Amino acid sequence: MRLPYSWLRQYVDVKLAPEKLARALTLSGTKVESVARHGDDTVIHIEVTTNRPDCLSITGLARETAALSGKRIQFPKIGPVASKGEALRVRVEDKKGCPRYTARLIRGVSVKPAAPVVQKWLDAVGTRAINNVVDATNFVLFETGQPLHAFDFDKLAGGGIIVRRALKGEKFLAIDGSTYELDAETLVIADREKPVAIAGVMGGKLTEVTESTKNVLLESAYFEPVTVRRASKRYKLTTESSYRFERGVDPGAVAPASARARDLILEAAGGRETGRFLDANFLPKSKPRRIALDVLRVNRRLGLSVSAPRVVSILKSLNIPAAASGKNRVVANAPDFRRDLLEEIDIAEEILRVEGFDKVTAKLPERHAYFEVPPQTKKKEALPELKKRLALMGFWEAITYSFVSEKMLVDCGERPERCFKVKNPVSADWTHLRPSFLPGLLQCARYNVHRKADRLSFFEIGKRFVKGEDPEEQTALAVLLYGPLENNWMRKSASSFYDVKGAIENAIRFLGAREFEWRPLTDDRRFDGAATLLLGGKPVGMAGSVSARSLERWDIPHEVFFAECSLEWVPSQKPITPQAQPLPKFPAVRRDIAFVIDEKFSVKTIAESIIKTGSPYLKEAELFDQYIGKNIARGKRSLAFSLCYRKETGTFTDEEIRLIHERVGQALKSEYKVELR
Repeated sequence: MRLPYSWLRQYVDVKLAPEKLARALTLSGTKVESVARHGDDTVIHIEVTTNRPDCLSITGLARETAALSGKRIQFPKIGPVASKGEALRVRVEDKKGCPRYTARLIRGVSVKPAAPVVQKWLDAVGTRAINNVVDATNFVLFETGQPLHAFDFDKLAGGGIIVRRALKGEKFLAIDGSTYELDAETLVIADREKPVAIAGVMGGKLTEVTESTKNVLLESAYFEPVTVRRASKRYKLTTESSYRFERGVDPGAVAPASARARDLILEAAGGRETGRFLDANFLPKSKPRRIALDVLRVNRRLGLSVSAPRVVSILKSLNIPAAASGKNRVVANAPDFRRDLLEEIDIAEEILRVEGFDKVTAKLPERHAYFEVPPQTKKKEALPELKKRLALMGFWEAITYSFVSEKMLVDCGERPERCFKVKNPVSADWTHLRPSFLPGLLQCARYNVHRKADRLSFFEIGKRFVKGEDPEEQTALAVLLYGPLENNWMRKSASSFYDVKGAIENAIRFLGAREFEWRPLTDDRRFDGAATLLLGGKPVGMAGSVSARSLERWDIPHEVFFAECSLEWVPSQKPITPQAQPLPKFPAVRRDIAFVIDEKFSVKTIAESIIKTGSPYLKEAELFDQYIGKNIARGKRSLAFSLCYRKETGTFTDEEIRLIHERVGQALKSEYKVELR
């Protein structure tokens, strides 16, 4: 929105220089993009957010300016409404698309160029001057934010207006000279024979006001925003009118804007208003939006100290009716032009904008120690929170059937004889109870992969049925990954075993698990490589890479990683008691160590051995790299650990660190026959 400074001063006697006004507007939340000279005037370019369509007008920005500068806004005076004379012929057939339509007739106008000051202001806002009648409607559009249109009354077939949907294939000659073939969803303004305007978007060439025009029908209406937006997008027509209708104009400004345009036309083009002012209003009667404010609560939220009378003063300066209702209570009535004001916090924002962010007292925020301790007393309380967490991690929830077919079990590598068989299955596809989520999630993956999905992240929480375990019906969690874990122009990262393993670890930590470990799993034919999860020494889950044989049977072209964990242990876990520890007094020293080692040794075992050797000074041993490939013998891998040393009584010397680090290396050589790199 372009704001000519001289035009603004017609409504507010602002003393601030344009640059200072721009800064004040920006600090109040009305973002100014630039301030530029335009002839002998200054134009302030403002970025108007979609929730503030009232600022798409000079008077709307004048309200903001008046509130910030402490000045009063002077709205233009409007003449009386004509209530006698001939009735205009207007029929609104689509009351949903056009819930309010007004029209008035002005006869005997003399069409000529508009006054120089009007042309200058229209040019400053980026609109070409046409003639005194059309320029009056454009002037009011920018002044009030309400679009209008002027028709040459004598060119309207039948001398009337019909607001209707277009006929499919109906032609419309727009005012820019282009012809459009309309569809049946387009709302049009028509005369007895043809469309003369696309409602809220653009007028027609055949009824435009020209130098020969003598009689003008002036339209001011409220068109449903979605209807206007669809037409604007469908015909690729974006106009100042459509831009405002799409965002929602003030229905209460329809009639006043029409009266204001009438006054300007009569002043600039002469003539007289004849006939009664027609106002076809089908809008439901709006109820006052009363918003009660607790002033003390608002002050606590904002960090301010404003009184109830000051709150009332601020709101009235923004043309928001308000009154004190007790010492610390204010009741505001949100006006129709401020549809963004819905609750107390919205009013609080208005108070802060006007009072000023610089008035907020600088102090540290009040904080309470927070530890993420999820609900652990009951599964039904914990599981909804777990679902939210997995969704935030980027997983989509899948819900599959508890029944599976024998073929699905075989294709997954399961043994059907070890599964519960249904005595009276309703279908050949539902003969067994699932012992795992794997069949259902693989079916879900295949369905999506065959429809060109190249990246899948699923989780499921539900029941599985495992023979020979206690209990046999278990609540469990499963996750499945297929394709790249990340896939964007900046980073491409393939999924791996460690991603599903990490997802399960994240989930059980969230649920309160404290001590768990992974051990290699070699006898599960469902997977080419897998590990068992132990909690408190008992196996509760697993993670692995689905076997190539199973993927071939399921017709899934790339690797699938799957993990599953029983959640039956959740109620038995005691809540985590957070333990605070003092911060270290002396800095840590980090050293890296890399070596080649047999693949049979697990990373966990190696890390524990390293820490034991470096104790009590070695606090952490973190794996940061693994390499298997060229120049590494078959059956071996290269590992690199980052070691963190810390002493409680002082800072290490280089010699002390060297000796401890060498001891770690020698221990690895002796115990695991590693080759240091």
